[in-house]
Amino acid sequence: MPRIPAFLGGCLVFLLASEAGAELEPKRKGLQVDVAGGLSFCMPGGAARCKRVDGVTAPHAGGVVTLGYRFRPWLLAGLSYEFGLLRPSYTDILGGRPLYGPARHQGVFGVVRTGVDVGRVDLGLELGLGYSQQVATYVHDDFRGQRFGTLGFAARVTPLVAIYVTRRIYLGLRWDVTMNFHRSPACSPGRCTDPVRAPAFGHHSLLGLMFGVTI
Repeated sequence: MPRIPAFLGGCLVFLLASEAGAELEPKRKGLQVDVAGGLSFCMPGGAARCKRVDGVTAPHAGGVVTLGYRFRPWLLAGLSYEFGLLRPSYTDILGGRPLYGPARHQGVFGVVRTGVDVGRVDLGLELGLGYSQQVATYVHDDFRGQRFGTLGFAARVTPLVAIYVTRRIYLGLRWDVTMNFHRSPACSPGRCTDPVRAPAFGHHSLLGLMFGVTI
């Protein structure tokens, strides 16, 4: 019986060794899946116009999962889901009390990716259209536990670079910039009358390390 695990282990080592051969050309057609994780940023739009709050939305962790089909080495189409945590530190300047606890951003996009390849390196640009949502939880005494958020149309632009370390597996770096076109809370003139309805959101950005495979 001990020979069976040893045999399976030997097969696995052989497959990995053959897959890692530098002479094998990267596989740039077929089903492709990549996952990225890194820092999630908020890019506020119009927050400074609301004079009744003070603070920032600090970065946190986030990630992106993309599933697509690579029809040509320069063309991929598919779906992408992104998720990002945020740390708003807004306070009511009248009383200095925190407004929000943890916040999150998430979005689903149809994407098209194009680019050029140089040897084992891919230089790409991904464009996406879809919907995104941003939600924060109040910790203000008068609204503790309640959630406030926005949902609407969004567009995403993603420059990326990937290096094939084997024939099918690649590592890389991507920078997602999501432009949210839904209405941000209390960012418009005339909507800053209530200090707890403060702007915690805006556009979103994620800088992450990427791991992917072409099947």
